[in-house]
Amino acid sequence: MPPRRRSLDDVLRTAEGVLRASRVEHVFVGGVTVLAFGVPRTTTDVDVIAAIEARQIPKIVAGFQKSGFFVSAQDLHDALTEGGHVTVQDRRSTYRIDLVPASTAAHRETLRTRRHVAWRRLRLPMAAPEHTIVMKLRWGSEQDLEDALGIYVRQKKTLDLRAMRNFARRQGVTRELKELEERARTLSA
Repeated sequence: MPPRRRSLDDVLRTAEGVLRASRVEHVFVGGVTVLAFGVPRTTTDVDVIAAIEARQIPKIVAGFQKSGFFVSAQDLHDALTEGGHVTVQDRRSTYRIDLVPASTAAHRETLRTRRHVAWRRLRLPMAAPEHTIVMKLRWGSEQDLEDALGIYVRQKKTLDLRAMRNFARRQGVTRELKELEERARTLSA
């Protein structure tokens, strides 16, 4: 009998388990944070920023491979040394994990400001909603802008607006954040 197909929750659980067992500081970002803080939508990937050291690569790769994922140690090493990300492909579903070594100031801030969120009997480290909004504005696709708006509207009462505006200034998206805030106000009126 073939192994059962994995769900998004299963992929999240595996990523969390492998990174935690490898003692890698990490934070989930992207579509998963939209599910946690914004308007739910579909996603086929689990984006993770991780403070990976070269010595941890063999344990990370072995953990994913043991769980039925395909990942290349060389690709992970290249992502660590050259920037970018490595795709960890699930062999039992269409989901994938995009693992991004924490190589920029924005990545390090994501790790520093993360929140631990209850997720179906797990506590997962997730990018703060303020951080996610700003980064979605920076990426700027139509889906990113809708995600940012959904998070802003849903989390409005709990957002640290000062911290978010400071981060937006450092990321060069102050104007975009002001436009988002105005759009959210018109939706609420």
